[in-house]
Amino acid sequence: MSAPSARMLSGPYYPRSFTILVIAAMGVLIVPLASGLINAVHVLQGVLDTQRQFTRDSLAVTRDVRQVVDSVSQLQRAAGQYHLLQDKEFGPALHARFDALQKQLAELEPRLSDPLARSTLATLRTRSLALYRTLQPGRFLDSERFHALDPAFDDLHVGAENLLHEADTAVEGELQVLEATVQATQQRLIALGLALIPLTLLLAAVFSWLINRPIKQLKASIQQLGQADLGPLPAISGPQDIVELGREMDWLRQRLQALEEQKLQFLRQVSHELKTPLASLREGVALLGDELAGSLNPRQRAIVTIMDTGSRDLQQRIEDLLRYGNLQDARPPAVPVALAEALASVLERQRLALEARRIVVETEFAAPAVLADRALLETVLDNLLSNAVKFSPDEGRILVRSEVADDAVVLWFCDQGEGIPEALRARVFEPFFQGPRQPASTVKGSGLGLSIVRESVLAAGGAIGIVDAPPWSTCFRLSLPLPP
Repeated sequence: MSAPSARMLSGPYYPRSFTILVIAAMGVLIVPLASGLINAVHVLQGVLDTQRQFTRDSLAVTRDVRQVVDSVSQLQRAAGQYHLLQDKEFGPALHARFDALQKQLAELEPRLSDPLARSTLATLRTRSLALYRTLQPGRFLDSERFHALDPAFDDLHVGAENLLHEADTAVEGELQVLEATVQATQQRLIALGLALIPLTLLLAAVFSWLINRPIKQLKASIQQLGQADLGPLPAISGPQDIVELGREMDWLRQRLQALEEQKLQFLRQVSHELKTPLASLREGVALLGDELAGSLNPRQRAIVTIMDTGSRDLQQRIEDLLRYGNLQDARPPAVPVALAEALASVLERQRLALEARRIVVETEFAAPAVLADRALLETVLDNLLSNAVKFSPDEGRILVRSEVADDAVVLWFCDQGEGIPEALRARVFEPFFQGPRQPASTVKGSGLGLSIVRESVLAAGGAIGIVDAPPWSTCFRLSLPLPP
């Protein structure tokens, strides 16, 4: 087989390989998630660095301010030792305490960002310098003059305590700013995550469509072949390897179509080849039955009867083969057909079988006519009635009912046999299929009866299926076109 009749498209948005498509889908889906994760890590790292720097700065400021408070106390103690004891050996200690205080104030100044704290620091430096000019070593102060400086020392202590309080307040303010920054960062990350969710879902939907589209097309093609529909397959678009698979499926369809044509041709040829010798055989059996070759004793007549029955059964099977083959070729024209008349003709042909089994056929024709070919409709009714008689118990009932539903005529054919298992209902319409529950009292058929029914119904533009409708054990439900 050469080029397929179905369209096989490898779209411009498809890669050459299905595997590459899947890998590309996974890669594209990972990109927004990875970028969001990297961005989140970067933001969190920035917040963490800021928090670390804030912790170091706040601890350093608090430590230095507390050292200033201690240095003020140490300066007052050193001044007292020098002036009250009037001992020159304490002069270097006094000078060292003052230098240490000034150094601490100088180092603390650039770390303070609060204007009020910087102002308090400047006042503290000015007052400490003015006080040291009075206390500096070189001359001693008596007790009265030294104690007169207590308010100045108190001002230094108050200034140092104020500086400590203002530094703590500034740290708390910066902590609130940091908390606000962390909260804003958290909201930003949440917004980023919420933005990535629809983007990821959109990309997932796009790639799911790109991946599932050729798979659904292949599934539709497989289902079409499974339903014995050998027409052109649906168009398949996708990666190159999927398109190649579609071409192989179309090649398989063409092979099946060729085999089906060969099978039908073989059935027609065999059927026609068998009809000629069968006609001669039936003619010879008829001559023997008419005793044209001489009289027959009872045993010979029984043999002739068996031969006649066998030849008739063989003729019926050959006619079934011919009818099945002809149904594959063309659809006969449809005309309004009265159901009662068609069923009456079929009942007349089946009258002996019905009377022998004492089976009653009940009819309920709410829809009196259908749009179909008269011969095809009688073939459907005849095969369904034969099947129902075959599987019905003696003295059983068969229901034939029609109704109008969904702009079509629905025809029910029900019997009281053993029923058809659910697993076999899809196979009973296959050619030559015969279920395991075959009545022992009947002659084994060809397995084409229900296949002919299905092909006849499809040729009439209808549909057929098996449904449950208690108290009946088996019900065939046919839908046929409604007459205008």
